[in-house]
Amino acid sequence: MASTTLILAAVASERRGREALERSESRYKAESAALAVLNETGAVIAAELDLERAVQVVIDAGAALTRARYAAFFYTAPDTQGQSMMLYALSGAPRSAFEAFGHPRPTEVFAPTFEGSATVRSGDITQDPRYGHNAPHFGMPKGHLPVRSYLAVPVRSRSGEIIGGLFFGHSDPDVFDERAQWLAEGVASHAAIAIDNARLYQSAQAELAQRRRAEELQRLLINELNHRVKNTLATVQSLAAQTLRSSDDLATAREAFDRRLMALSATHNLLTQSSWTSAELGDLVRQAAEPFVADRFIAEGPSVSLSPARSLALSMALHELSTNALKYGALSAPDGVIRVTWRVAAGQLDFLWAEEGGPPVVAPTRRGFGTRLISQALARELRGKVRLEHDPAGVRCEISFPLDADDAPGPAEPLPAV
Repeated sequence: MASTTLILAAVASERRGREALERSESRYKAESAALAVLNETGAVIAAELDLERAVQVVIDAGAALTRARYAAFFYTAPDTQGQSMMLYALSGAPRSAFEAFGHPRPTEVFAPTFEGSATVRSGDITQDPRYGHNAPHFGMPKGHLPVRSYLAVPVRSRSGEIIGGLFFGHSDPDVFDERAQWLAEGVASHAAIAIDNARLYQSAQAELAQRRRAEELQRLLINELNHRVKNTLATVQSLAAQTLRSSDDLATAREAFDRRLMALSATHNLLTQSSWTSAELGDLVRQAAEPFVADRFIAEGPSVSLSPARSLALSMALHELSTNALKYGALSAPDGVIRVTWRVAAGQLDFLWAEEGGPPVVAPTRRGFGTRLISQALARELRGKVRLEHDPAGVRCEISFPLDADDAPGPAEPLPAV
């Protein structure tokens, strides 16, 4: 009898040993499988720079490791009603399962995750003392996925910022144990790394794109500057050649060239104020009057912005008209005045320069640089018509040209006298 008892005891002991070994082997296999999933997840997110795909990998791994039926990642984002968490990735259910419920709020259940103060694990969240105290639903809203086992882990970046939270749920109670919590916290660390890496990559990409835009803008500016410098040098060369050709006296030619160069420079200053996009016609008239007798210019017309090429051409013509008026026309007499008027009609600008009160005008016997510039070059540059009359009562210059896309007529409000 005693020997039988000893045999039974030995058998039972052997059975318990085998069962313990099997449990140990089962735990070892489970831990090995969990570590393999974590390592694989880490390897994937280390190479994955797309934020959405990286987070989805983490969510799927978390659901597998914790045996959750549902897993979700919500990231922290402010809205008009205060801070909320917005759904970013979901596993185990379609995104539409959450769309009807709005964003989770920092209720008593969600607050630890929002604030990053603690992991929340509940065997039955519906029985948790923190559950069901917040309006408007006082618990899960109608139609919500059935959740009893609940596990929520904050996701914290390297800098300590709470990025969001990982949420795991199951319709059965007591699914998540301490091991599940430990694994979920490990997955949260992976999620933080994935998000930090993706953010760094996105930031680097944005910086590279900005640098490319800056380099392209710099290239365009250099090309534009090169174009303007060439045009300006060509204009200066033409002014110099025409001035020297029109005068036999070097001192007189130099004085005339200096004045023309200053007029060109003044127009460049006007265009620079608008980033070389346009110049106001009224400003061009005022600019032409300033070096002479400004209070004897009477100007009236609507606001019109002209393209750079037209502004330069018209300003040089106004300078020549003003110079001739000072030498031979209205500005050479004490009571002479110059009336400058313009109007816009049917997409065309009509401009009139009329001198009054000067000495009787005598038509020149030869065409100088100023006359050629006004009669020929101006019409060509404006793609319009120029009529210069040496009326005995005073010089008249009528200019008409169609406005194009680079010009901008404004409201027809008269300008005050210059």
